[in-house]
Parts: sequence; C-alpha cells; structure tokens
Amino acid sequence: MVQNVILLMGVFLILMILGVPIAFSLSISAIVTALATGEFAATAIIHRMIGNSSSYTLLAIPFFILAAKLMNTGGVTKKIFRCCSAWVGWIPGGLGHANVLASIVFSGMSGSAVADAGGLGQIEVDAMIDEGFDPDFSAAVTCASATIGPIIPPSIPMVVYGMMTEVPVGTLFIGGVVPGLLLAVATSALVFGVAKKKNYPVHKFSAREALSSTKEAFLSLLTPVLIIGGIWTGIFSPTEAACVATLYAFFLSVILYREMRMKEVLVAIRQTVADSAGILVIICGAAAFSWLVTMMGMTSALSEMLTSLTSNKFIMLLILNIAFLIIGMFMEALAVMTITVPFLIPLMASFGIDPVHLGVVLVLNLMIGLCTPPVGTSLFICAKTAKISIEQMYKAVLPFLVPLLLVLFVITYVPGFVTWLPGLAG
Repeated sequence: MVQNVILLMGVFLILMILGVPIAFSLSISAIVTALATGEFAATAIIHRMIGNSSSYTLLAIPFFILAAKLMNTGGVTKKIFRCCSAWVGWIPGGLGHANVLASIVFSGMSGSAVADAGGLGQIEVDAMIDEGFDPDFSAAVTCASATIGPIIPPSIPMVVYGMMTEVPVGTLFIGGVVPGLLLAVATSALVFGVAKKKNYPVHKFSAREALSSTKEAFLSLLTPVLIIGGIWTGIFSPTEAACVATLYAFFLSVILYREMRMKEVLVAIRQTVADSAGILVIICGAAAFSWLVTMMGMTSALSEMLTSLTSNKFIMLLILNIAFLIIGMFMEALAVMTITVPFLIPLMASFGIDPVHLGVVLVLNLMIGLCTPPVGTSLFICAKTAKISIEQMYKAVLPFLVPLLLVLFVITYVPGFVTWLPGLAG
C-alpha cells in the first residue's frame, strides 16, 4: 500500500511540475494509479467523479458567479462604491475605508474573493489612485478586503465544504457573518494607521451626497439583506438564494438601471459557464484523488498520526492552521478543500471540533492563501489592476496579512465568534 501512495503522489507532483492544470493532475494521477496497481477499479473513480458533480448544492455556484458578473457589468458595483465613499470617505484613509465597506456589501452578493478583486477591485483601485493614494497601497487594500467575500455569506467555498461534510450550508453562511465583520474592522484599523502616517486624502462629509448616493444605490444595497435574510428566515435554501440573487441582479442591471444589453448578458452567461466548468472539473478531479487516498488508508493513518501527537484540541487547531496556510500558498483553494476535508472528518469527531467552526476557519485560511506569495490569485489580479509589478505587490500586501492572521487566530481560539450567530438563528 505504501508503494501505491508513493505512485499516486509521485505522478501528481510530476504533472504539477510539468504545468498540467491541477484539476487534470488530480484526476489523471488517480486514474493512472488505479490502472497501474490493478487494486482499484478505474470505473469506480469515474463514478466517484460523476457522483460528486451531481450534487444539488453545487447548483448555487454558477448562479452566485453569474449574479456577481451581472452586478459588475451592470453598474451596480459603481453605485455601491459611490455610496460607501460618501459615508466613510471623511475618515483618515478615506477611500481605503470605502474599499473595505464596499467589499462587505459586495461579499453579500458574489461569494467569491476573485470576483471581488477582479470586478469591484477595478473600480476601487482606479478611484483610489485618482484620489492620490499610492498604487501599491491601493492594490494591497483591495487584495486584503477581497478576502471578506467568501467569509460573509454567500460563499462558494462554504457551499463546497457543506456539500462534502453534510453540514447545512445556511448554517455555515450565518457562521461567517461575525468573522467577516472582524476582518473588515481589523483591515480598516490598519488603513487608518497607514493613512495617518502618509497623510492620505480624505473627503469632506456631505449629508446631501451621502443621502443621494444611498437613494441611488438603495435597491443594490438590499441584495445582501435579501440573500441573508431569506436564508436566515428559511424562506429559501442557499441554492435557491443563488437563483434569487441572479434574478435580482438581472432586474437591477438590465431592467431598472438599463446599463446592460442582452448581448452583454449572454457574454456574462458564457463567462459563467466557463468559470463554473473550471470549478466543477477541480471538484471532480479532487473527488477522485481524495477517494483513492481514503481507499488506501491514508486518511485514517494521517488521522491516527495527528491524534498521537496531541490530545489537545487547540494544539490540533494550530497544527491545522499552519498546514492550511502553507498549502494555500501553493494550491487552488477549492482543490485543497476537496482533498483535505476527508482527512478532517475523523479529526473533528475525535477532537470534538465543531464542523461549522472548522469550516469557517478553513475557508478563511484558504482565502488568506489568495493574498500570499508566490501564487495568490488575488495578488496577480490586483497587481495587474494597479499596473504595478508583482514584486511591488508582494511587498505592499505583507502588512495586511497581519490583521488577517490576527482574525484567524481569534476565531480559531474563540469559537463563539463563529457559532454564536448560527445558535441564535436556531
């Protein structure tokens, strides 16, 4: 069995080094190992891939992606950012705080850090640079605030985690609200400190402008209320919430604001199909890989090894955090989640770790990975948006990792920040 594990991991690493996309590296390494050893049926792996892709819960992913694209293209995000700027632009740090606040609002619509960084991020970075902020600082704020996207509901990674662990996705969504707000406060505190030091510009508060921009963006601002409120009250499930979000985004962008034509809607749909297919291929490949890992006994062996190291739940959480922070620096978040969750299920049982708590901690870990060198996706998007080198981006984002890691530490060791609101919601 050890030889099988070496073969599986060896083929996977070789494919990754050769530059094969991770989704195909995972599935090909699993199939090659099954065929080479003859101990596992290749058809069983195919069935596992198909079974994982047919989950009803996964329907939420393309709808949330489409909702984000409609809002980015249809002018909804511009109205949200203008409103946030009017309300918090007077605080030292000005548009930096508007950047964070807009990410909170947009995170209640898209569920994706990359969608936040790539869509709303373009508006935020351009506005901050035009206002007199340094390009590297503007990009770093945008990159850090984008991590809020998958923490505050809705959240695409939480959909995948819930599907794999059979934890109610709505409970995971609500569990992310308080940690998401903590991220916003911690990031804004750093923006405030840097702004005071560098004397960045601020806006003079205008009640007229604030009210006017709020009136203009009011229906857009209702989107998170509609989604979260509908899930909280049980009016619709998270998957149905994704459909409602898409319909509402279509209504705002095409019918009410009339900033999108049907031709542009079709382009957004095609892009959504491509993005969703990419995510689904990753999930299928990781499902095949993780199934084979489980069948080889690696899951139970690793769980036993970790259990033998310590019986303390908090030390185990520290070990998991360090492991996920390192893995997240090199691998795509959904692939990491799909591979590692089978290992986590027996650990949660043996250490009495709440699966909702661990789910939110895991997602935050992996979202921090989007902001860390060398392969953080958000880093490359924000560097391109701000027209700075990736080396400048690496240097600029490092201070912002401090508040992100601080919040990760807090929610890891004070589970109530995650579990209190779901308990309140019943």
